Amino acid sequence: MLKVNRNLLFVVIALVLGVLASMLAVRYVNSEVAARTPIDNTKTVPLVVPTHAVEKGAVLTADDVSERDVPDGFVPADAITPANYQQYLGQPLRAPLAEGVPIPGSAVDLVTDHFSNIINKGDVAYTIQVDDNSSISGLIVPGDHVDLQLLITSEEKSRIVPLLGSVLVLATGKHAKGVQTEGKTDVNYSNLTLELAPGDAQRVAVASKAGDLRVMLRTAGNVDPFGLSVLSQDDLLRMNKPARKGVSGVEFIIGGKG
Repeated sequence: MLKVNRNLLFVVIALVLGVLASMLAVRYVNSEVAARTPIDNTKTVPLVVPTHAVEKGAVLTADDVSERDVPDGFVPADAITPANYQQYLGQPLRAPLAEGVPIPGSAVDLVTDHFSNIINKGDVAYTIQVDDNSSISGLIVPGDHVDLQLLITSEEKSRIVPLLGSVLVLATGKHAKGVQTEGKTDVNYSNLTLELAPGDAQRVAVASKAGDLRVMLRTAGNVDPFGLSVLSQDDLLRMNKPARKGVSGVEFIIGGKG
Protein backbone atom coordinates (compact mmCIF):
# COMPACT_ATOMS: atom_id res chain seq x y z
CA MET A 1 0.00 0.00 0.00
CA LEU A 2 1.34 3.42 -1.00
CA LYS A 3 2.25 5.54 1.97
CA VAL A 4 1.58 9.28 1.75
CA ASN A 5 4.15 11.68 3.17
CA ARG A 6 2.09 13.66 5.66
CA ASN A 7 4.44 16.65 5.63
CA LEU A 8 4.26 16.89 1.83
CA LEU A 9 0.48 16.62 2.00
CA PHE A 10 0.29 19.52 4.45
CA VAL A 11 2.51 21.65 2.19
CA VAL A 12 0.32 20.95 -0.86
CA ILE A 13 -2.85 21.78 1.09
CA ALA A 14 -1.28 25.03 2.36
CA LEU A 15 -0.30 26.08 -1.17
CA VAL A 16 -3.80 25.39 -2.49
CA LEU A 17 -5.41 27.35 0.33
CA GLY A 18 -2.94 30.21 -0.23
CA VAL A 19 -3.75 30.45 -3.93
CA LEU A 20 -7.47 30.28 -3.19
CA ALA A 21 -7.16 33.04 -0.58
CA SER A 22 -5.24 35.27 -3.02
CA MET A 23 -7.87 34.81 -5.73
CA LEU A 24 -10.66 35.65 -3.30
CA ALA A 25 -8.79 38.74 -2.07
CA VAL A 26 -8.21 40.06 -5.62
CA ARG A 27 -11.84 39.43 -6.50
CA TYR A 28 -12.98 41.28 -3.37
CA VAL A 29 -10.73 44.30 -4.07
CA ASN A 30 -11.90 44.50 -7.68
CA SER A 31 -15.54 44.36 -6.63
CA GLU A 32 -15.01 47.11 -4.05
CA VAL A 33 -13.23 49.36 -6.56
CA ALA A 34 -15.97 48.79 -9.13
CA ALA A 35 -18.65 49.57 -6.55
CA ARG A 36 -17.00 52.82 -5.45
CA THR A 37 -16.07 54.03 -8.94
CA PRO A 38 -19.03 53.11 -11.09
CA ILE A 39 -19.02 54.02 -14.77
CA ASP A 40 -22.41 54.56 -16.25
CA ASN A 41 -21.95 53.62 -19.90
CA THR A 42 -25.54 54.64 -20.60
CA LYS A 43 -24.77 58.33 -19.93
CA THR A 44 -22.87 59.90 -22.82
CA VAL A 45 -21.44 63.30 -23.71
CA PRO A 46 -21.05 64.68 -27.26
CA LEU A 47 -17.37 65.22 -28.02
CA VAL A 48 -15.15 65.87 -31.02
CA VAL A 49 -12.92 62.90 -31.94
CA PRO A 50 -10.47 62.20 -34.79
CA THR A 51 -11.86 60.31 -37.77
CA HIS A 52 -8.37 58.81 -38.27
CA ALA A 53 -4.98 58.80 -36.58
CA VAL A 54 -3.25 62.19 -36.74
CA GLU A 55 0.49 62.61 -36.22
CA LYS A 56 2.20 65.03 -33.85
CA GLY A 57 2.96 68.37 -35.53
CA ALA A 58 0.11 68.07 -38.06
CA VAL A 59 -2.37 70.91 -38.36
CA LEU A 60 -5.85 69.96 -37.15
CA THR A 61 -8.56 70.50 -39.80
CA ALA A 62 -12.31 70.01 -39.99
CA ASP A 63 -11.76 66.91 -42.16
CA ASP A 64 -9.84 65.28 -39.29
CA VAL A 65 -12.66 65.33 -36.75
CA SER A 66 -16.30 64.47 -36.24
CA GLU A 67 -18.83 64.46 -33.40
CA ARG A 68 -19.32 61.33 -31.33
CA ASP A 69 -21.20 60.40 -28.15
CA VAL A 70 -18.68 59.18 -25.57
CA PRO A 71 -19.46 57.53 -22.18
CA ASP A 72 -19.24 60.14 -19.43
CA GLY A 73 -16.62 58.15 -17.51
CA PHE A 74 -14.10 58.40 -20.36
CA VAL A 75 -14.23 62.17 -20.88
CA PRO A 76 -10.95 64.10 -20.24
CA ALA A 77 -11.28 67.20 -18.10
CA ASP A 78 -10.23 69.45 -21.02
CA ALA A 79 -11.93 67.47 -23.79
CA ILE A 80 -12.71 69.34 -27.01
CA THR A 81 -16.46 69.65 -27.55
CA PRO A 82 -18.68 70.64 -30.49
CA ALA A 83 -19.12 74.01 -28.76
CA ASN A 84 -15.41 74.96 -28.71
CA TYR A 85 -13.69 72.82 -31.35
CA GLN A 86 -13.46 75.60 -33.95
CA GLN A 87 -10.83 77.48 -31.95
CA TYR A 88 -8.58 74.42 -32.25
CA LEU A 89 -8.86 74.08 -36.02
CA GLY A 90 -5.80 75.23 -37.95
CA GLN A 91 -3.58 74.71 -34.89
CA PRO A 92 -0.58 72.30 -34.71
CA LEU A 93 -0.71 69.19 -32.54
CA ARG A 94 1.77 68.81 -29.71
CA ALA A 95 0.80 65.12 -29.31
CA PRO A 96 -0.46 62.42 -31.72
CA LEU A 97 -4.18 61.57 -31.82
CA ALA A 98 -5.74 58.11 -32.07
CA GLU A 99 -8.85 57.45 -34.15
CA GLY A 100 -12.11 57.77 -32.19
CA VAL A 101 -10.42 58.80 -28.92
CA PRO A 102 -11.57 62.09 -27.24
CA ILE A 103 -9.15 64.94 -27.94
CA PRO A 104 -7.78 66.75 -24.85
CA GLY A 105 -7.24 70.45 -25.33
CA SER A 106 -3.68 70.06 -24.05
CA ALA A 107 -2.85 68.02 -27.19
CA VAL A 108 -3.29 71.10 -29.37
CA ASP A 109 -0.74 73.93 -29.39
CA LEU A 110 -2.97 77.00 -29.62
CA VAL A 111 -1.42 79.86 -31.60
CA THR A 112 -2.86 83.37 -31.76
CA ASP A 113 -2.05 86.38 -33.92
CA HIS A 114 -2.54 88.83 -31.02
CA PHE A 115 0.01 88.87 -28.20
CA SER A 116 -2.61 90.31 -25.82
CA ASN A 117 -4.59 87.05 -26.10
CA ILE A 118 -1.96 85.11 -24.16
CA ILE A 119 -1.97 87.44 -21.13
CA ASN A 120 -3.89 86.07 -18.17
CA LYS A 121 -7.04 88.04 -17.33
CA GLY A 122 -6.28 90.68 -14.69
CA ASP A 123 -2.54 90.73 -15.40
CA VAL A 124 -0.41 92.88 -17.70
CA ALA A 125 2.69 92.35 -19.81
CA TYR A 126 5.74 94.31 -18.68
CA THR A 127 9.15 94.38 -20.41
CA ILE A 128 12.50 94.66 -18.64
CA GLN A 129 15.94 95.14 -20.17
CA VAL A 130 18.47 92.34 -19.74
CA ASP A 131 22.01 91.60 -20.82
CA ASP A 132 23.84 88.33 -21.36
CA ASN A 133 24.46 87.91 -17.63
CA SER A 134 20.98 88.78 -16.35
CA SER A 135 19.28 86.63 -18.99
CA ILE A 136 21.21 83.48 -17.98
CA SER A 137 23.32 83.72 -21.13
CA GLY A 138 20.18 84.01 -23.25
CA LEU A 139 18.92 80.57 -22.22
CA ILE A 140 15.59 81.80 -20.80
CA VAL A 141 12.67 80.97 -23.10
CA PRO A 142 8.96 81.91 -23.10
CA GLY A 143 7.10 79.78 -20.57
CA ASP A 144 9.93 79.78 -18.00
CA HIS A 145 9.45 81.18 -14.51
CA VAL A 146 11.98 83.53 -12.96
CA ASP A 147 12.58 85.39 -9.71
CA LEU A 148 13.47 89.09 -9.74
CA GLN A 149 15.93 90.66 -7.33
CA LEU A 150 17.09 94.26 -7.05
CA LEU A 151 20.82 94.98 -6.64
CA ILE A 152 21.40 98.38 -5.04
CA THR A 153 24.86 99.95 -4.84
CA SER A 154 25.43 103.13 -2.84
CA GLU A 155 28.44 104.63 -1.02
CA GLU A 156 30.62 101.75 -2.18
CA LYS A 157 28.31 99.25 -0.47
CA SER A 158 25.88 96.86 -2.08
CA ARG A 159 22.77 95.00 -1.02
CA ILE A 160 20.38 92.75 -2.90
CA VAL A 161 16.64 92.79 -2.24
CA PRO A 162 14.17 90.03 -3.25
CA LEU A 163 11.50 91.65 -5.40
CA LEU A 164 9.15 89.09 -7.01
CA GLY A 165 9.06 85.31 -7.16
CA SER A 166 7.88 82.78 -9.76
CA VAL A 167 7.16 85.29 -12.54
CA LEU A 168 6.02 83.88 -15.90
CA VAL A 169 8.10 84.87 -18.93
CA LEU A 170 5.71 85.66 -21.80
CA ALA A 171 8.33 86.57 -24.37
CA THR A 172 12.05 86.90 -24.98
CA GLY A 173 12.76 89.69 -27.45
CA LYS A 174 10.09 89.28 -30.14
CA HIS A 175 9.61 85.55 -29.53
CA ALA A 176 6.43 84.66 -27.61
CA LYS A 177 5.14 81.12 -27.20
CA GLY A 178 1.74 80.65 -28.79
CA VAL A 179 1.95 83.75 -31.00
CA GLN A 180 2.30 83.63 -34.77
CA THR A 181 5.50 85.22 -36.06
CA GLU A 182 6.74 85.89 -39.57
CA GLY A 183 10.11 84.51 -40.57
CA LYS A 184 12.77 83.20 -38.22
CA THR A 185 13.08 84.48 -34.69
CA ASP A 186 16.41 85.96 -33.59
CA VAL A 187 17.77 83.89 -30.70
CA ASN A 188 19.59 86.96 -29.32
CA TYR A 189 17.49 89.32 -27.25
CA SER A 190 17.93 92.23 -24.88
CA ASN A 191 14.61 92.19 -23.03
CA LEU A 192 12.18 89.90 -21.25
CA THR A 193 8.42 90.43 -21.23
CA LEU A 194 6.85 89.25 -17.98
CA GLU A 195 3.27 88.58 -16.89
CA LEU A 196 2.63 90.67 -13.77
CA ALA A 197 -0.19 92.00 -11.67
CA PRO A 198 -0.58 95.75 -12.35
CA GLY A 199 0.72 96.63 -8.88
CA ASP A 200 3.79 94.42 -9.33
CA ALA A 201 4.46 96.06 -12.69
CA GLN A 202 4.62 99.41 -10.88
CA ARG A 203 7.08 97.99 -8.35
CA VAL A 204 9.33 96.69 -11.11
CA ALA A 205 9.20 100.06 -12.89
CA VAL A 206 10.40 101.90 -9.77
CA ALA A 207 12.94 99.19 -8.95
CA SER A 208 14.54 99.45 -12.39
CA LYS A 209 15.37 103.09 -11.60
CA ALA A 210 16.58 102.38 -8.06
CA GLY A 211 19.15 99.74 -9.00
CA ASP A 212 19.95 96.82 -11.29
CA LEU A 213 17.42 94.03 -11.79
CA ARG A 214 18.80 90.51 -11.49
CA VAL A 215 16.98 87.44 -12.82
CA MET A 216 17.10 83.91 -11.37
CA LEU A 217 15.76 81.06 -13.51
CA ARG A 218 13.64 78.46 -11.72
CA THR A 219 13.52 74.76 -12.47
CA ALA A 220 10.48 73.70 -14.49
CA GLY A 221 7.37 73.30 -12.36
CA ASN A 222 8.86 74.88 -9.23
CA VAL A 223 6.63 77.68 -7.90
CA ASP A 224 7.50 77.39 -4.19
CA PRO A 225 8.86 80.50 -2.43
CA PHE A 226 12.59 80.49 -1.70
CA GLY A 227 12.27 82.51 1.52
CA LEU A 228 15.08 84.90 0.60
CA SER A 229 15.77 88.06 2.62
CA VAL A 230 17.77 91.22 2.07
CA LEU A 231 21.50 90.48 1.88
CA SER A 232 24.03 93.30 2.28
CA GLN A 233 27.71 93.41 1.53
CA ASP A 234 28.44 93.69 5.24
CA ASP A 235 26.31 90.61 5.92
CA LEU A 236 28.22 88.67 3.29
CA LEU A 237 31.70 89.66 4.44
CA ARG A 238 30.87 89.88 8.15
CA MET A 239 32.87 93.11 8.35
CA ASN A 240 30.82 94.37 11.32
CA LYS A 241 31.20 91.10 13.25
CA PRO A 242 34.87 90.01 13.47
CA ALA A 243 35.42 86.31 13.92
CA ARG A 244 35.95 85.29 17.56
CA LYS A 245 37.68 82.27 19.00
CA GLY A 246 35.35 79.35 19.42
CA VAL A 247 32.93 80.67 16.85
CA SER A 248 32.69 78.60 13.70
CA GLY A 249 32.64 80.32 10.34
CA VAL A 250 34.82 81.61 7.54
CA GLU A 251 37.28 84.43 8.20
CA PHE A 252 37.78 86.82 5.28
CA ILE A 253 41.20 88.50 5.05
CA ILE A 254 41.12 91.58 2.83
CA GLY A 255 44.22 93.41 1.68
CA GLY A 256 47.64 93.00 3.26
CA LYS A 257 50.89 91.73 1.82
CA GLY A 258 51.70 88.17 0.98
